[in-house]
Amino acid sequence: MRGLLLLAVLLAGGAHAQPIDSIHVFARLPAGAWTSASANAQAWKLHRDHAPHRTVKGKDIAIVREAMELYRPERHTFGPLPDLSHVAMLYSGGRPVVLGVDDDLGRVIDLTSRKEYRISTVSEHLQVRALLARLMVE
Repeated sequence: MRGLLLLAVLLAGGAHAQPIDSIHVFARLPAGAWTSASANAQAWKLHRDHAPHRTVKGKDIAIVREAMELYRPERHTFGPLPDLSHVAMLYSGGRPVVLGVDDDLGRVIDLTSRKEYRISTVSEHLQVRALLARLMVE
């Protein structure tokens, strides 16, 4: 449960202009050789199969946005994702967006728009973890 909340915070897609309606976070992916394409396909399969997921919405979205301000946007090049741990569907204006996150929380990937968001310093990781702790307490 804690891991799902951590992921949900990171998957908010801070650069989206439209408001975030909700985020459906699926269970941890099985270990494997994930690529951008296979992760995207798996997210859609889980969505179509109505797989169990954790929904983040309402006041928790504000904390999600605050956490995403720490991440720097970059272009995502499709390829292997050796550290991928979760996928999720973010809904913005009713439109679904497929997201993935690395196990160390250092990279969030928007597989729909081919963007990724990164943090790299210890300080940034600590700030994100502090925000996640706040989400879990409130």
